[in-house]
Amino acid sequence: MLVKDKDSLNKDIENKKMNKNFLIIDCTGKNDSIALKTNNKFFIKKLQTNLAKNEILALEIVNFIKKCHIELDSNFEIYINSGPGSFSGIRISLAVAKGIQLAKNTKTFSYNNFLLNAAPYLATKQEIFSIQKTNKFYYCSKGTYEKGYHFTFPEKIDLNQPQEARSLFVIPDEIKDDKIFKKLDFKKIRIAEFNLKNIDLLIDYKLIENKLIKPLYLS
Repeated sequence: MLVKDKDSLNKDIENKKMNKNFLIIDCTGKNDSIALKTNNKFFIKKLQTNLAKNEILALEIVNFIKKCHIELDSNFEIYINSGPGSFSGIRISLAVAKGIQLAKNTKTFSYNNFLLNAAPYLATKQEIFSIQKTNKFYYCSKGTYEKGYHFTFPEKIDLNQPQEARSLFVIPDEIKDDKIFKKLDFKKIRIAEFNLKNIDLLIDYKLIENKLIKPLYLS
């Protein structure tokens, strides 16, 4: 029996990682998009916001897949943005993903905007406060590293109160000019730009979920 050496095995593992196939559905009402990754190639299509029906999103996906000359099958995984954002848009995303799963035997996973924004800074292994703004309130998901990252469920945060001195604060580009952030040390703030390619980083750090996927509701 032919046994591969360690370098060959490592190369096989890396190639398997690079060839990961997935479809992203991001319909939170901000930067609504669908994306495909296959054979280390990435394709992105922006959508009109506030998709009203499952059929419209499904048709967009079908046309996008055809344009990219890709056949969706059981080798693909589907990643859904669970929020925060448009409750109806996220529900539609989940419904369409479930339909694809039944038809193509795919698996469905989720991520959220807190994680997506924090993704470029995970390599620092520092404590990360990922911030989102909803209904004029600020919410924070706190990420701590110990043999891997763990992020808390989002909670309201009062940015007027003293904050952790050594933590990174990651905020979305659209709220970077809010006056409240001028009170924080600029050296601690990182601006997050929307980039679906950062999904790869969430996969690497095992921050993609596949249990009890539902819209992320912040009260």
